[in-house]
Amino acid sequence: MGRGTWDVGRGKVINIKMKRNSIIAAAFIASLPMMGQESANTQQPDSLGDIFKELDELVITAKKDVVKSDGATLTYNLEEDDSSKGQTVLEALKKVPMVTVDGQDNIKIKGDGNFKVYVNGKEDPMLTANASKLLKMMPAESVSKIEVITEPGARFDAEGTGGILNLVTERKQRRDGYAGSVNASASTGGFSNIGAYGRVKADRVTADANVNWFNNYLHSPASYQDSEDINHASDTDYRQTSSAAQKFRMNWLNAALNLSWEPTDHDLFSIGGNVSHGGGDITEMDRYTSMYTRAGDLRYTFLQRYTGGFHNTGAGADFSYTRRFNDRGHRLISAYRFNFGKSNSDFDFHNIDVKDYPWFAQSGREYSSSNSTDFNREHTAQIDYANPFDESGKHLLETGFKGVFRRNSADGRQAYGTAPNAMHIDDADWTLTNQRMDVLALYASYTGNFNPVSVRAGVRYEHTYMGMDFLRGATPDFHTRLNDVVPNASVTYMFSPANNLRLAYQMRIQRPSMWQLNPFRQKMSETNVNFGNPHLDSEHFNSISLTYSNFGRVLGGNIGITYRQTDNSIQEYTFFDGPVANTTYANLGKNRDVSLDGYLNWNITQKMSVSLNGSVRYVDIRTNVAEMPGNHGWTGNYGANWNYTDPVKIKYTVYGGQAFRGIELQGRGMGYHYYGLSISRSFLKDDQLTVVLSANNFLETNMTYRNTTHTHDHTVNSSYAQRARQFSISLSWNFGHLQDRVKKAEIDLSNDDVQGKSSGQGQGMGM
Repeated sequence: MGRGTWDVGRGKVINIKMKRNSIIAAAFIASLPMMGQESANTQQPDSLGDIFKELDELVITAKKDVVKSDGATLTYNLEEDDSSKGQTVLEALKKVPMVTVDGQDNIKIKGDGNFKVYVNGKEDPMLTANASKLLKMMPAESVSKIEVITEPGARFDAEGTGGILNLVTERKQRRDGYAGSVNASASTGGFSNIGAYGRVKADRVTADANVNWFNNYLHSPASYQDSEDINHASDTDYRQTSSAAQKFRMNWLNAALNLSWEPTDHDLFSIGGNVSHGGGDITEMDRYTSMYTRAGDLRYTFLQRYTGGFHNTGAGADFSYTRRFNDRGHRLISAYRFNFGKSNSDFDFHNIDVKDYPWFAQSGREYSSSNSTDFNREHTAQIDYANPFDESGKHLLETGFKGVFRRNSADGRQAYGTAPNAMHIDDADWTLTNQRMDVLALYASYTGNFNPVSVRAGVRYEHTYMGMDFLRGATPDFHTRLNDVVPNASVTYMFSPANNLRLAYQMRIQRPSMWQLNPFRQKMSETNVNFGNPHLDSEHFNSISLTYSNFGRVLGGNIGITYRQTDNSIQEYTFFDGPVANTTYANLGKNRDVSLDGYLNWNITQKMSVSLNGSVRYVDIRTNVAEMPGNHGWTGNYGANWNYTDPVKIKYTVYGGQAFRGIELQGRGMGYHYYGLSISRSFLKDDQLTVVLSANNFLETNMTYRNTTHTHDHTVNSSYAQRARQFSISLSWNFGHLQDRVKKAEIDLSNDDVQGKSSGQGQGMGM
């Protein structure tokens, strides 16, 4: 028996073993160019007779690229990344080009944290609002692909300045039957999970479902916070120190079900639903605060003990119909989706060991509580039409309409008293609001392919009516109308199918969130208060980029330079009222930044690969406020991964990365680093059972992250420390029974590297 490795183009490599006397198979491989890599016979066969003599059996396996990019959308294929087994989606994101995850699990796309999260082409508001928490609990095996859409175009919402992170969970299943997986993991310093995924196909009906439960009950790691606030304008209240230790016990449950039916080759009906519930409760949280004079004398101290927690519930349902008029992309899609969300936080504070702090004694506020409840309801209706209006398919026209109707409410209360059962709420400490946001959008887009050049241009118009009604208190109601025209354009030169140069202009907008608008004063501690600004406007974000992509089978990657400009940007800032730090938001000025981003992947052999991901960025933030002149400086990050599979199929992964200081309006944040390794092995027939052992940041117990904030007369130095060392084990078992309804040729040459109906972006709602 012989073996050979052939490159069939478009990023696919097949390994072939052949049975002797198989004339059809011999003719097939004789037409393929020999790569000669990892091959027992590296010489090109001279004739079919040579193949008959050398090969006994034919087995074809296709391997697709892990990363692909057309300049506008980058796709990271987790199904082809063996190193992602046993990881969470958040951990897998650290390997995705243009995506960074900092030491506190904040996600950014090309340095921007304002992005939308989609699942199968449909926006998931719960994920968008809680991306770092939920993706940290989601196993990577539950996602087949991660799409980073930095240039969404006119078809997608204009909101989300960083772009779109689309998680594709759907998988192609061409044969009838069922397939599924069960997974479980346990961790010493993070979340453990149990989950299951199943998919069934019978004739023209396909259904899939998944359920996952995550928690940190096995080990609830502690975190520590310290801060120092120096008031340069005061001799008596000069230096305040605060230290806190906390432990949270968290859990989350989510489930989803999707069903599709193709009554004909041109019609597709889809229906789906999802539900999630989870939260966290404080198991330990104490904050100790002290104040000193400029001379160093102690003025007062107190200890504040926290109890309580937060809980979130979400549910959604969607329906869509697709009519495909021909195979060239002429189609009409109509869709509707409803989302519901409820979030609640309820914290109690007990001020004990109070020494010489007059505020407690004068106001009778030994005990206090903070409670907030939010309800979110969202209806979305959309129609998309695409028509390649010539026979050659070189010209594509897309147009559509979308309506989003949000009805949200918030109830925030702050109570005080001398005993837990004797607290009262002042009118000034109770905010009850209703929020309405209606977005009506129209778009049109043209794509032209003039080999080797392609062009795309589009425009989107969005009319927004938004406002808040304050049902309690004297705050006046707030209502406004926004009209945004959002253009985009790009030119791409294709050197080859995997090699292109792209120049693009993109506009995005960012509307203020509900909590950025809500003036309710949420007390984080006795000396820290957060509240919103009901007079915020949306900001516009303009960018121009030049990106070169070349994803070859051995060396591949991309490099790009981007200039961003934002006027009237929404910035978080802090001002002081005596010893109390007030944090709020305002449209303060202008942001400018330029970045150089790059990604490189090297397939050293079929068993070993290395990837590098990094960026460098210069940020300039300016305001028109004399007390806040702005900030500027350099920042950047990098990450590296090494993967190797040994002869006995044990897979090794080593990874690490670092990010440099962050630049904010009023300060800088210290950088962070991470590293880890994992070992995995698959067992049983067809590698059904996979076991993964991993260790993260194992050389240090805790990691500390520091920030410095400067205001007109204050300097605040803060630090946050959390457990770094983490060891985990995960198990996954795949099962299934698939069969063809009709006997077909044994060699399947279907091209599933082209986005089809199961990729949510192509057939779902561009939400």
